[in-house]
Parts: sequence; structure tokens; C-alpha cells
Amino acid sequence: MIPTRDLPAGGGPSRWAGPVLLLLGLVLVSTGRSLGNGFAFDDVPIILENAQIHAVSPPWVYAQQSYWPPQNLGDAYRPWTVWWFALQWGLSGGAPWVFHLGNLLLTAVATLLVHRLALSLLSPFGAVIAAALFAVHPVHVEATGNIVGQGELWMTAFSVAAALLYLRARQRGELDATARLGLAALLVLAAAAKEQGFALPALLLLVEWFGVPRRPGENRLRIAGAAFGLLAVVGAGFLAARFAILGDLGGGPPAAGLAGLNLADRALVMAPLALDWFRLLIWPRDLLAQFSPPAHGAAPVWSAAAAAGVLAVAAAAAAWLGAARRLPVAALGIGWIAVGILPVSNLPFPTGVLVAERTLLLPSVGIVLVAGALADRFGAWGPQARVTAMTAVLLLIGAGAARSFSRQAVWRDNPTLFAQTIIDEPLAYRGWFVYGRELVRRREPDRAMAMFARAGALYAGDHRVFEEWGQVLRTQGRCADAIPVFERGVAADPKGTLARSRLFECLMTERRYREAAAVAQAGLSLGGTEFQAGLDRARRSFEGTTR
Repeated sequence: MIPTRDLPAGGGPSRWAGPVLLLLGLVLVSTGRSLGNGFAFDDVPIILENAQIHAVSPPWVYAQQSYWPPQNLGDAYRPWTVWWFALQWGLSGGAPWVFHLGNLLLTAVATLLVHRLALSLLSPFGAVIAAALFAVHPVHVEATGNIVGQGELWMTAFSVAAALLYLRARQRGELDATARLGLAALLVLAAAAKEQGFALPALLLLVEWFGVPRRPGENRLRIAGAAFGLLAVVGAGFLAARFAILGDLGGGPPAAGLAGLNLADRALVMAPLALDWFRLLIWPRDLLAQFSPPAHGAAPVWSAAAAAGVLAVAAAAAAWLGAARRLPVAALGIGWIAVGILPVSNLPFPTGVLVAERTLLLPSVGIVLVAGALADRFGAWGPQARVTAMTAVLLLIGAGAARSFSRQAVWRDNPTLFAQTIIDEPLAYRGWFVYGRELVRRREPDRAMAMFARAGALYAGDHRVFEEWGQVLRTQGRCADAIPVFERGVAADPKGTLARSRLFECLMTERRYREAAAVAQAGLSLGGTEFQAGLDRARRSFEGTTR
């Protein structure tokens, strides 16, 4: 639908030295500050406390284990990312700056790949605008400043590389065996880095439709069919391997408010959050590490916010249709955003997050392609309009670099991150909850309980808040105070066993044997055979007090 652009043959390396140096400089400004960061948030259980990566093994060893270590439920499957964590640990002895250097280098690679892809679709001017915006986009900070963001960085780099490979092969007319095998390998690598990599075939369909010119008499199905057939087989094989290793597809527990909801109800929960996707991709001034109720993810009911989210998605769909013929690269970009968001939208299946900035790294490739396509239109404007537009773009790049630079410091360590999170959104319960967990880890129980109490007051649906809050009270010998807290945990998760078992122990400590027996009996009726011994113990104790 659009004539693609080969890179000019003349000029030598010096032709591209200027744009490349500019882009690397922007990456350094936006991401380089992270070299001073330590381990934060998921870095701690996945890297710092994960014995599985503290000794370097062959890559097939990591292909036989989960991403999260067994003590953290053993969910997800990202063997490529875990292997690279192990290599970096072996190289550094656990020094965080080596991991952050890895993030910086991967960010530079992803940016240069975006530039190359854009060069095949846009003018050199539009391409450098697109890549510059990608280099400084503040929504990337969660992926670039947090070590575990390497999964997103690898997956995005592999996906963009595959799009570039596909586009270049189609510029030559055919997808030969080498190209098909290369695309299949990149699909495996992208999916082995992060689950969003499974979206790659859909991204390539968009590239075929909007990025490859139509040639008279060309049969697209014949040319592309073998490649997409191979991708389907390889993708299915990878899913089967994932299932065999994890025992399921490894989705993990759903985010707060999503458990047990059907597709229609999940759509109602997510509709208001569509506004956050648009805001974070277009104007990410306000950033947040934890999106959770009651600030985000309301009950599944029709509301003004849900209607606004649906209208925003409808407007994007209308823009996509309008751009399909007149501005196909912009249509490619809008489609790329939609395909990149779909796996983490909680619509096909519930995920462990409502919204996470790191998951927008792949979709952000689409928004910068849209920006590059619009920048290419500057040439059709008058001189004054071109100057105004160019000034606005330069200011936007500068603002993005400044915001990314300042935000990198937030991810320095857990105390810094969690303290900032409750400032960024005091009505998100998870910010208070994770801060409380960190304070328990730092042996500050009184402050931790204050955090748990605030989290429980904001949202009563997460049993873990009450399990951990009650346990702090219990370890202080305050079972009388812990009992009502554990009871709230049981109410939040009636089929769970942890809060119930801890409630039982506290009731026994307080010599409330009849109530303890009732708790154990309820646990036994739910299939918790471990409660049988507790029930017998409570009955014996009760009988002993009545003799």
C-alpha cells in the first residue's frame, strides 16, 4: 500500500553517523542515570534472592524452569531472559551496575532497530524523529530503570528486528527459506524473553498490509503463506513446551479485581484504564509503578469513565481506518499499538497487572511510527508551519529526555520507589502494601503495620494484605489483635488456607478452642486435609478445659 524505502547505497557510514550519534546520546541522557540504581521491586526475588541464576548453566537448563523461582509460585516462562540474568550475575558477582549496563545497551539496540525500521518506511527526517521519541519516551523508564525490564527490552528488540527482516525480504519480493527461518527464530526468542513476543505474527501481518507495496499480479497469500504457517507451527510448539514445563500456561494469579470475572466484566473493568494507555503513550508526564484499586480497576459496572475509555478506543479505530489509505505508516503504527497492548489488556485472559508501564514498551514503537509519519507531512506545510511544528517536536524530545532522566532516580532501590509510589497515587492500595512488605523485610514492624492498615482500608479484596499484617502482629505476640485481621483475610479469600491456618493458631494461643475448631472444620470441608490435625488438637484442648 506504500512504496517502502531502501537505505541509500551511497555516502558510506558517515551518512548515518550523525543520526546514530544523536540517538545514542538521547539514550544515554534518558537511561544512563540508571547505572547508579540498585536492585528494586521484582529485581529482588528474581535476581538478588534467586539461587537459580547465581550459577551459570547452559541455556537449556533455564528452558526447563519457570521465570519466577519456586518460592514465588513458579509462574511465567522466560528462559532467554533468565539465562541472561545468570550470565550477568556470573560476570558481575551480583553487582547491579552490570545489569543496568545491560539495560542501557539493550535500550540503545532497540532504539537503533526502531530507527532502521522507520528508515524503511519513512524519510530520513521522519525516521530520526520516530527513533528520537522512542529513545526518550518516559513510559520506558520502568523497563529501562528496573533490571527485570530486560525481558521487555529483549522482546521488543527481537520483534522490531523481525519486522525489519520481514520488510527487507518483501522489498526483494519473496520470503525465502532464510528469511522464514530467521522469522521463526526471532519469534522463539521474543516469546522466550517475554510473553508479549507471541504477538509477533500479528505485527508482521500489519507490516505486510501497510508496509509492503502492492505489486500488479502479486499473490500475497502465496508469498507470505509459508512464512506465517511456519510461525504458527513454531508458536504452537513453544506454547506446548511452556505447558510441559510449567504444568499449565503459567499465567499466575490475576490482578486485584479480575479474579473470577468473565470477558464482559473484564472489559468493563479495563475500559476506564484505556484512558491510561493513551495518556502514557501520548503524554506520560505522570508515571506510576502500581496501578490498583480503588484508584484503578473499579467494579465491573458501566460508568462515565468506562464510556470515555470506549470512546477513546473507538476514536483510535476511526483514526486507523482514516489513515489506512492516506497515511499507511500511521495506520501501521496504530495497529502496532493495538496488537502490542492486546496480550496485556486482560481481555483475552486475565493477567497479573491491570496496567504496567513496562508492558507499553512494545506498543510505544507504534506511537513513534505515527509521530514519524506525521513529521513527514511537515514538508507539505508552509514555512511558518514547518518551523512551528519542528519547534514543538524538539521541545517534546527535550521534555521526554528530562522526564526520563528524573524518573530513573525513582527506581534506585525499594525504599525510594515505594515511598514515591504512595506519593504518586495515594489511593492505590498496592503501593501501601508493597511498601509494608519492604518494611517487614527491613525489620520495621510498626511502620509496616501502618502501611498494611492503610492498604486494607483502601481495598479489602486482597487476602495477602491481611495475611502479612496479621502475621506481623502474631510474631509480636499480639494474637488478640491479629485475629480480626486474619478474619478479614479469610473473608477476602474463603478458599485459601494461609490466613485460615494462621487464624487457627492465634485462636489456639488465645485459648478460644471452640472457635479454633470451627475454623479448622471449615478448612477441612474445603479440602484442606492439613486441618484435620488442628481440628483434633482444638477438640482435645476444648475437652480439657471442660473437665
